[in-house]
Amino acid sequence: MATRIRKGSRAHLYISEWMESRGLTDEKLAGRLGVSRQTVWKWQGQQHRLTPGKIAQLANALDIEPEDLWRTPSRPSVDALLADAPDETVQKAIEMIGILRRSG
Repeated sequence: MATRIRKGSRAHLYISEWMESRGLTDEKLAGRLGVSRQTVWKWQGQQHRLTPGKIAQLANALDIEPEDLWRTPSRPSVDALLADAPDETVQKAIEMIGILRRSG
């Protein structure tokens, strides 16, 4: 069953975790984004104020896809794991995931 976000609830973005995994401080990330260190700090604490455009900028500066911000760096997405895999490998992975979902 898919996870649903209830109306009024806020999804957590793993900005700090991605920064740590990339070895970036507020200051370094701010430099990549062309904003102040305080802005980066504010975005970490007030995520509800991030627009889709700001999320895309953050992801680009962190060298990840925007949707990656909704998961921890220690939990790679299947898309990321299969990014450069041949089509045959991707198809086998899809089949295996289908089997695992049915058995779980």
